[in-house]
Amino acid sequence: GQGTLTNPDGRKYVGEFKDGEINGQGTMTFPDGAKYVGQFMDGEFNGQGTLTYPDGRKYVGQFKDGKFIGK
Repeated sequence: GQGTLTNPDGRKYVGEFKDGEINGQGTMTFPDGAKYVGQFMDGEFNGQGTLTYPDGRKYVGQFKDGKFIGK
């Protein structure tokens, strides 16, 4: 289902969960101002997404196991 998870380290996730894990479409914001919007699997960035850095730079593309793949 849908939900919100706020971690003690300041990360906040809003989106889909499955079997108690972050899975599906969601948004994760980080204490430094970075934000990821996209697909998750087992709590990691997986699939299509956009990672926006605090300085405004963006990566739009595919992710696997929390890392971007491609250009």
